[in-house]
Amino acid sequence: MHISTTEASRESHGLELVGARALREWITGEQEQYSRVFLVESGAGAESVADLAGEDDAVLLHAQSGPYDGPADAVRFTGALSEIGDELFFGELGVELQDYVAAAYVQIIGPTTVGFFDETSWQSFLDDADLARRTGVFPSSLIDPRVLLANRRALAAPGELATPSAIRVGSDGLVSVGMQGEVVGEVDELKTVIESCVPRAVAFGGLAPSRELIEDLTVRGWIGRYLNATDLIKMLRLENGITRISGFGWSLIDDDRADAEPLSSDPLLLEASDGFVLADTATLRRQLLSPMTAKVVAATQTSSAPEVAVERLARECGLSESHASTLCRDAATALNIHFGTQVDASRRATPGSGR
Repeated sequence: MHISTTEASRESHGLELVGARALREWITGEQEQYSRVFLVESGAGAESVADLAGEDDAVLLHAQSGPYDGPADAVRFTGALSEIGDELFFGELGVELQDYVAAAYVQIIGPTTVGFFDETSWQSFLDDADLARRTGVFPSSLIDPRVLLANRRALAAPGELATPSAIRVGSDGLVSVGMQGEVVGEVDELKTVIESCVPRAVAFGGLAPSRELIEDLTVRGWIGRYLNATDLIKMLRLENGITRISGFGWSLIDDDRADAEPLSSDPLLLEASDGFVLADTATLRRQLLSPMTAKVVAATQTSSAPEVAVERLARECGLSESHASTLCRDAATALNIHFGTQVDASRRATPGSGR
């Protein structure tokens, strides 16, 4: 059968896109299309994953990894993604690896993934997040559409136990989790390794003692929402520090009665030039809200229970509690918002003042 140059080019481009999509899931640890993504380095045999990767998985194979005959989506790559400055390519599509701190100073010219290579870069990430929490100004590197933060899933839920979804099979026969994660076994025991639950924090390797790292993130229960806010800024091309995002330098209801952090998965409330908007980074849905509805959203998301939200909303807007209760109930149904997760007052940072 004759395959034209154009058809071959389209097929090649299609594989590049499949590879890029799978690599994104491997870098972030966030499962969207694939259950697991295996990255097999140069010098590691493809046969190590052939019998284990299923139809719902993807296998990223170095061009020199040998033949692969398995049911998973398989794409060949060149280069590497282990050390700062490394580049990995699927045909003409490539991504560069940079340290978190350096990404703020180097010129970003193409797709770049940033990770934490020492305690300095880790502390810089935490300091940037705290600054955004207080002021609403986000680090430039994380709101650049070309930049992808490594291990996002682990950042949002470091203590959660799960089987690895991003697996690296090294040329030395060692198996590790994600881009920078701990070694969790050897290739000869790969089946056992990928079926064993481990804390998601192992994706950060020896960056810091696991207990300290988990604590750094746990006391910042809003980290997952912070990462979603950076996505929102990219998605809507918001002006950094100008458009106000609830929970980051600004709260619509500033009554000192908020007792909860909004769920990470909940839509984000923001004040833009055209008014109040509720935006969902997962569904890409945006809704313009009236000032009253925006206050209902703010009260609901930052309250741990209906009675807390109702009391706050009634006090803020001069409503009867029955009317406030109806508004909260209707908003939860229509806007897919939820009551937040209760936190100790001493651990809840003040994001800013209302109007």
